[in-house]
Amino acid sequence: MTEEKPQETSQELDQAEQRIKELEEKVSKLEQTARAVNQRYVELQREFEYLRERYRKDLEEVKKYGHEKLALDLLEVVDNFERAFEYEGQDLEAFKRGFELIYGELLRILEKHGVKEIELLGKEFDPYLAEAVDRQYEEKTPPNTVLRVERKGYFLHERVLRPARVVVSYAEEEIS
Repeated sequence: MTEEKPQETSQELDQAEQRIKELEEKVSKLEQTARAVNQRYVELQREFEYLRERYRKDLEEVKKYGHEKLALDLLEVVDNFERAFEYEGQDLEAFKRGFELIYGELLRILEKHGVKEIELLGKEFDPYLAEAVDRQYEEKTPPNTVLRVERKGYFLHERVLRPARVVVSYAEEEIS
């Protein structure tokens, strides 16, 4: 019986050493994986910082130069105004027609860049699109209808850029 114990102990020791070797290999592989993951994390962090800085610079660029196309289009209108100011003729109608053409060109440019007039005349008053600056009684007009536009309102794409100022109808008040 004494012979079996050293042999069992030797086998147990060999098995334990084998298990230790396997565990050391696993630990080594896990350490390599951890190093690779940490290295990838550092690379991603650097890339994130680069992208954040690039995004900030792009945003500054858009703020600074985002209106370049609008400015170029408006410079054409400025050129036309300057030519009109140089006009020395006596024909007032021709002068007026020139300014009407410039006005039309300006409206086309604004529309090209997403600015459109808010059409309100004869429609029901909407406080999101206009400010009522006065009210007026009109017998044949339903109450809360836009009778007159004092200052035009405009959309920038689908958002109100500037609300209109309007005169709104009201119902006849009963006298008691």
